[in-house]
Amino acid sequence: MSDENNPASHERFLDADEIDGLLEKVGAIQRPSVRAHLESLGQKIRRDANALKRMEDSSSSAIAKESAPDKSESPVEATAASAEPTTDEAPAIAPVTTPAKPSSVSAAPPTTSSSSMKYKSIDKFSFDAGSYNSPTVTIYILLPDIGTHPKSQIDCSFTNSSFDLTISDFNGVNYRLLKDNFEHDIDPKGSKVRIKANKIILKLQKVKSEYGSYDSWNELTSNKGKASSAKKKKDKDNPTASIMDLMKDMYDKGDDSMKKMIGETMTKQRDGKLGNGLDQGMDDMKF
Repeated sequence: MSDENNPASHERFLDADEIDGLLEKVGAIQRPSVRAHLESLGQKIRRDANALKRMEDSSSSAIAKESAPDKSESPVEATAASAEPTTDEAPAIAPVTTPAKPSSVSAAPPTTSSSSMKYKSIDKFSFDAGSYNSPTVTIYILLPDIGTHPKSQIDCSFTNSSFDLTISDFNGVNYRLLKDNFEHDIDPKGSKVRIKANKIILKLQKVKSEYGSYDSWNELTSNKGKASSAKKKKDKDNPTASIMDLMKDMYDKGDDSMKKMIGETMTKQRDGKLGNGLDQGMDDMKF
C-alpha cells in the first residue's frame, strides 16, 4: 500500500479501503445495483491510486538522481592535482573530457483524483446497428496493440442511455469515449466490453419493446430529447391523443394541399362519417 512519502496516493488507497470495508459489512448494502456501483468505484479508485504511486515513485527517483554527486569528476580532479612537473620538460597531459551535465528530468504532475484526470477524447469509432430484431448494437474502437494493455486499466460503465469508456496510461496517454442520449434505451447489465489485439468492442444490449421485439436503431445517439415517462404513459393510455398530436404536427408543417386534406378528414370524422375513435378531442384542435 502507500506510505507517508506519497500522501496523494495514500489518500486514494484509504478511500478504496473504506469502500471495501463497507462492502464487507453484512447487511450494510441491500440493493445489488448499489453494491455493483460501489465495487466498480472502489476498483477505479484503486487503479488511480496505483497509477499515482508510480508517478510519485518516478518523481522521487528523478529528484534523487539530480541531487547525487557525480562520481566521475573525482578521478579527473585527482589526476589534475597530481600532474606536477618533475623536470624542465613540459609534462605530457592527456586531454580531459568534461563530463556532460546530466539533463534534468521533469516529473509528471500528480493526479489528485479520477474526476480531475486529463483524458484525450476518442473521436473515431464505428457503429453497427445490427440486423432486424438483433439483440445488440455494436461499437468498434480501433487502438493498435490495445490487447497488450493491462485489463485493469480499461473500464467502461453503462447506464440505460449512455456508456463511459476510459483507458488509463496507454502509451503514456489517458483516453476516453463518452456517449449519451441513445436513440433507444439499453440494458446496462447485459452490455459487455470485449478487448481484442487491436480494438475494443462494446456490445450494447437492447431492451425489448412492449410487443416483445427489439427496437431498430438508425444511429447511436438522438438529437431529439427523449419523451418523458409521464408523456409516454399518457400516449399509451390515450392513443387518440398521440394521433391528434401527429395530425396537428402534419397540419402545421404541411402545404396548402395537405392542410386542406387534413381539414376535410377531421370534418368528416367530427361529423361521424369516418366512424368512432377520433371524435373525442377533435373539437380541441385549432387551426
